[in-house]
Amino acid sequence: MSSILIVIAAAASPAFAQTSPVPRGFLVVNGGYQLTANDFSDGATKRENGEDGRFDTTYTVKGGPSFDVAGGATVWRSLGVGVGVSRFSVSTPTDMTASVPHPFFFNRPRSIGGEVPGLKREELAVNVQVAGMFPIGARMQAMLFGGPSFFQVKQGVVTDFTYSESYPYDVATFSSAATNSASVSKTGFNAGADVAFFFTRQLGVGGTVQFAGTSVDLPAGGGQTQSVKVGGGRAGGGLRLRF
Repeated sequence: MSSILIVIAAAASPAFAQTSPVPRGFLVVNGGYQLTANDFSDGATKRENGEDGRFDTTYTVKGGPSFDVAGGATVWRSLGVGVGVSRFSVSTPTDMTASVPHPFFFNRPRSIGGEVPGLKREELAVNVQVAGMFPIGARMQAMLFGGPSFFQVKQGVVTDFTYSESYPYDVATFSSAATNSASVSKTGFNAGADVAFFFTRQLGVGGTVQFAGTSVDLPAGGGQTQSVKVGGGRAGGGLRLRF
């Protein structure tokens, strides 16, 4: 997940300014990694040949690289507010299994299965934050932040499948899956911390750990919906600028 986090930090008291000054504005550029895996599965009934069959799908949603950019300006003392934008994209390998009723005999289903390639998970989140800035000595600063997040999620899902068969129809073979790119929006929350070390008054490096997540309802097979977790924990580090 990549994220753009804009945090407005407060002006420090004179005592803070004597250690490490809280900036009137700053910029953060991070490379990072989303740590959380959000695998999920769903299933649905499909009626064939006068009987109810079934198909089930399992989606693998692993973590992946992220990119973070942040900027802000001071408001009051060490208390601030912020806004961030986070993006994460990863392929989601999917396995499908199904039970297909026999065209001639009841209670004699055929089992089929296969892999469904080309599905992806994309997450875009706007993170609204309240933040506190805490100078540590003359060159370091720490920040704690948290608040609501607004997620937009796209996920490729399997909605149906096709299969082939031939006489005497005792065996069926998976042919292809019908897929759809579902898009949903949901509000969640975020919380995290950042620590920075400055080589000069303006330039430094730092690291961030953050959790931002929620659950969304995605379309599933058979016209149903499926509750799926999005977001999660991530860590990153990179450039810090203050002014």
